Amino acid sequence: MASEGLKHLLEGVLDVRGVVSAAVAAADGSLVQGLALGEAGLSELQELVPTALASSRALGALLGEGPVVQSLVEYAEGPVLLAPLGADDGGGPHVVVVGLKSVGDLGRVRFQLKRLLPGFEALLGGEPG
Repeated sequence: MASEGLKHLLEGVLDVRGVVSAAVAAADGSLVQGLALGEAGLSELQELVPTALASSRALGALLGEGPVVQSLVEYAEGPVLLAPLGADDGGGPHVVVVGLKSVGDLGRVRFQLKRLLPGFEALLGGEPG
């Protein structure tokens, strides 16, 4: 995996107004690469990613909603948006994780992320983390 290419894509996410951190993690939570502005932290990813995705998938299965496309988890420090990459069932080997300043930034970030995700999928090409 080209880490410079991944860094460039993450910088593109950080350029979106309202984003404070951007990372790619393996579905098990291990950090592949991440960037943050200022004091924003990325260390919570190892616990956050697998738990949030498992909860989202379980809820989707219970409601018959299909694969997870995005999941939002709100914390006191700000919301975190997770977007699984790869498999059509939302169970791919990687997840893009985006920390936001506030939930008010969600619409703009989701719109821009939809444009940026194909670049992540092309670069990662289903490689495990």
